[in-house]
Amino acid sequence: MLKSLKKNHLDALSDDEASISVTDLDASGAETAPDQAETPSGRSRIIGILQIALILLLMVAALYYSRAPAVPASVQGMAGMTAADVTPAPNVAIITPLAGTNSVVVAGNGAVGVSSSVDLVTQVTGRIARMDPAMVVGGAFEAGDILVELEQDEFLLQLRQARADVEVQMANLLLQRAKSDAAVRNYALVNPNKTVPSLVALRPQIAQAEAQLLAAESRADIAQLNLQRTRFFLPFDGMITQSSAQIGQLISSGKSFGQAYALNSVELVVPIAQSDLRQIAPVKNRRVQILTDGQRLDAFIDRVSAELDSRSRFARLYIPLPQDPADAALKLKPGMFADVIIEGPEHQNSLVIPEAALQAGDLLLHVRGGVLREHRPNVLGRNPDGIVIEGFDIGEGIVIGNVSGISAGKPVATIPFGSQDR
Repeated sequence: MLKSLKKNHLDALSDDEASISVTDLDASGAETAPDQAETPSGRSRIIGILQIALILLLMVAALYYSRAPAVPASVQGMAGMTAADVTPAPNVAIITPLAGTNSVVVAGNGAVGVSSSVDLVTQVTGRIARMDPAMVVGGAFEAGDILVELEQDEFLLQLRQARADVEVQMANLLLQRAKSDAAVRNYALVNPNKTVPSLVALRPQIAQAEAQLLAAESRADIAQLNLQRTRFFLPFDGMITQSSAQIGQLISSGKSFGQAYALNSVELVVPIAQSDLRQIAPVKNRRVQILTDGQRLDAFIDRVSAELDSRSRFARLYIPLPQDPADAALKLKPGMFADVIIEGPEHQNSLVIPEAALQAGDLLLHVRGGVLREHRPNVLGRNPDGIVIEGFDIGEGIVIGNVSGISAGKPVATIPFGSQDR
């Protein structure tokens, strides 16, 4: 190629020299102007110089490309990047909880109350003759204790009168029976082998006398019952919450003179959210630990309210608190507040994770195959160790703490939680 270029250049020079000779030789006829003879020659020299420069440039380019390494452009670009240009995978802290059996615990608090209070009302009218010392506000009594006793004189007289009436009716019945026997014998003498009519035998009179006797006996029983009702007592162990009774006070039947409650009606009422209620279902007979006033008691849930509170939309749990009146230290009086820990069901194949594992939107992030992934857990409840969730394939582990600037699907490097603090 170089030889051909050189030959072409030499031929161009020979042509120029020939044209110059012809011009010089043409001086015999007419004299040619110097400008017209020299201009074509200078232009040809410039063209030659440019051709030589172009040839040298092509030679240099051919030499450069003939020595360049045959590697892909992409590899060349990566080889040219510095270590600072390569971004390492971000680190995330992970935990690796083990699946097992975990129980759910619901904490709450409530107030002690009573299922119902009893009004103190006598069934007879009378004046208070004697009164038990417990018949005051805050007084404790046992079943059968005579709290109030009314004057009995009037009731004793009524009972005596009723019993006398019974004797009268018994005598009347005996009289009617005797008359009947005499009438039957006389009728048989006059009318042998004939049936004695009822009127002759005085059977209606005898039935009337028997009925009158029963009525008299009933009045006697009522008088006896009224006498017993002068002694007022309650059939349960309890405490007095209200009392207006005084010795010498006239008490009318049907009118309240106080209020009391049974110790076995004391119960703890605990408001509970519907979400917590679902976590401990079924609710009945769930064990409850009660913490109040330095005491720790065990109890069981008896029932749950049939409707929700109209304002809070919470349900109510009722926990009976049977108490021994002889052990005042264990009494939980109405109006007291108490904290409760309700033991829920146990869940197989479940995980316990800390609160810090929950990301925005109640999602979990876990690493599988070096890649960050999302998981929406099925929260079963909570216990003192953390959140109880349904088990799933956690891969290398669950991410702890807030992860900013990293989205699911991105590669990450894992480090055990807590090791970054060492």
